[in-house]
Amino acid sequence: MEAMDALRFGVVGCGGRGVSVATLMTQLPSVRLVAVCDVDEGRARQASEQLKVPAFTRLEEMLGQTEMDALYIATSVEHHFSVARRAILDGKHILLEKMMTTSAAEAWELVRLAEVRGVCGAISYQLRFYPSFQKWWELAQEMQPMVIVSSRHPGIMPPNYLRPEPFAGVTDFLTHDLDLVLWVAGREPETVFATETRNAVTPTNAIDTLCVTLHFDSEMTGLVYGSMAGWGLPSTHLVIGRKGNVRISGSAVEVNRIVQKADGNYERVAETVTTEAVRGDTTDRLLEHFCAWVQGQREAFPLATLEDGFRVMLVHEAIWESCRTNQPVPTEAVRQRLHEMPSPS
Repeated sequence: MEAMDALRFGVVGCGGRGVSVATLMTQLPSVRLVAVCDVDEGRARQASEQLKVPAFTRLEEMLGQTEMDALYIATSVEHHFSVARRAILDGKHILLEKMMTTSAAEAWELVRLAEVRGVCGAISYQLRFYPSFQKWWELAQEMQPMVIVSSRHPGIMPPNYLRPEPFAGVTDFLTHDLDLVLWVAGREPETVFATETRNAVTPTNAIDTLCVTLHFDSEMTGLVYGSMAGWGLPSTHLVIGRKGNVRISGSAVEVNRIVQKADGNYERVAETVTTEAVRGDTTDRLLEHFCAWVQGQREAFPLATLEDGFRVMLVHEAIWESCRTNQPVPTEAVRQRLHEMPSPS
């Protein structure tokens, strides 16, 4: 295998997450940070001084004046689509912070445009890169899933998330869990039913509690739920399948296999699989994998590609409709509306 070149990255969005990832890029041999961009001149200048790279306040100027291969987009979600679209049109690969966009329609356009322009794109769902989650996914396939549960509780979210938009509040946190359930299931659900509460925890009209049921077919269901009021409760990631069950416990994965004995009776065979304990998050692993994928040295898996991100947005769209109507929403109906849209140029 040929040695991999360092992928030249520009970073758009110099808030906390953007600067954190940009700093990480300076420490990885597979990445070369070449520029940063933020509409706030002060933030852009501060990031430039800290990271020793040129700063821009206009995306067009950064693209026009800097040689780069890819963009990492860490703006507020409302700007993800416009920045990603411009980057794709310029032939740049893109790595988007979650959520992918503010609508399934925007996500679908990015998927189609990236395909037309021949660029790679992924979403920063970094839970997929924890060894415990990767082992959980692997063992879940062996169990032949019937019920997939992913639940986390963020506590009171930062002020910039305490807004009434459907993509803010606890939704922004639980988008990771939706991705995990779809990742294990390997497909999107047939129908989605969701309930939400607002103003129960903070007087901000933000979504503070969200409960989602994903109906894949008559034999498989997914559950995603979380609440700011669940502050301090443990996370839950488990799969119940035809052949047993599996759940994450810290950095270990606990497995209970159902085994039929020679006399026809059944027994439970328990096992605990220890995985590598990771301090902090796994964005470094995600970045390195993205760079290798773009250069054809690895498959995309376990990256969440733009197509994976679109499927999550399709479910988000169904969740928002279900919360408005208090009815189950077929994902095919949401998808059909998108197929009626004109192709991007």
